[in-house]
Amino acid sequence: MIHRGKVQTVLGPVEPAELGLTLPHEHVLIDMTLGACSADVLIDQTESGRAAAATAEAGWEPGEDGPGTAASYRARWNEPICLENRADVARNWFYYGNYKSTSIDDAIYEANLFKRHGGGCLVDQTSIGLARDPRGLQQVSRATGVHIVMATSYYTFEYHPAEIEEMDIGGVQDRIVRDIEIGVGGDGVQAGIIGEVGLSTNMHPREEKVLRASARAQKASGLPLSIHPGFGPDAIWAAVRILEEEQADLSRTIMCHVDHRLASKPAPHSFEPEPWLELAKTGMYLEFDCFGWEESYRQRGKVDMPNDAIRLNEIMALVEAGHSDRVLMSHDLALQHWQRKYGGHGWQHIPETVTALMRYKGFDEDLIRKILVDNPRELLTIA
Repeated sequence: MIHRGKVQTVLGPVEPAELGLTLPHEHVLIDMTLGACSADVLIDQTESGRAAAATAEAGWEPGEDGPGTAASYRARWNEPICLENRADVARNWFYYGNYKSTSIDDAIYEANLFKRHGGGCLVDQTSIGLARDPRGLQQVSRATGVHIVMATSYYTFEYHPAEIEEMDIGGVQDRIVRDIEIGVGGDGVQAGIIGEVGLSTNMHPREEKVLRASARAQKASGLPLSIHPGFGPDAIWAAVRILEEEQADLSRTIMCHVDHRLASKPAPHSFEPEPWLELAKTGMYLEFDCFGWEESYRQRGKVDMPNDAIRLNEIMALVEAGHSDRVLMSHDLALQHWQRKYGGHGWQHIPETVTALMRYKGFDEDLIRKILVDNPRELLTIA
């Protein structure tokens, strides 16, 4: 049963007004290791892994046994995070075993910190194939009092279960809708968002199948839809064109990671907002969901990774152009080294730290509330 006019959480439908400050793109429990006991699978079989292994980090030449090389990734894959290597993990996090965050106790610890700083709701965008854990999410929510919204759909093609190859678009749609209407497996935990639908920079045919099925599931269910695009404007607009072909409700669709995936060239000294303003004209939500990633040394192709101050400049440009109701903010916290327990910024970073920076940059209290409370509430309310 779909509870229209409500927000579907892992503990059941709730009134939208109950959510409070909401982070619309997080990963409460997730495993991105593809079941690998070493780095080999991620390095050799994923787009990001091949790119990381082929590109040396600043100060290292390809072939040297140092940070940013495939040899280093493999040799250090299983090192636990400690004070000695914490800074290196932050620079070269791809090859560390922190690609797996499945500890319920750790999630409860982080969620309690989030609640202590005014947080009310976490949207877990861990899709099928990433060790989605409905019962674990329920445990975290019951233990902390934080609302948690669970997702459904599929990530990038490397993480697709084998049956996706044989399913047609209608079959994938039915699988997604079943999670929404009936719940997952025997747990009966119903999804409250469709996503994050994973797309590679060069969209894989199975990813296009999932994208079209997810758009159709959105129309059938009234749930919001969340898109993880490839890098660059061409990849993002390719996804938009398919959504338009499927007549998806773009006003209830999130384009994720726009803080570092929409640009096509290194950031100039003065911010040029045109790519963000053009995308906002579609009516989609633009999600700036990498707050806390203060990693300018971690290059994403030719595009500089922004810091939080630059992210807020991008958001203010949208606000000044009349798009304040299309902005979302989150952390996309999926790795251990981003958790507070392991020396990271944690889910409390936005309510504790970023809101202070927003006030300094001229965001008034009504605008802060709109972005962090009102916009995600409107998005998550089932149409």
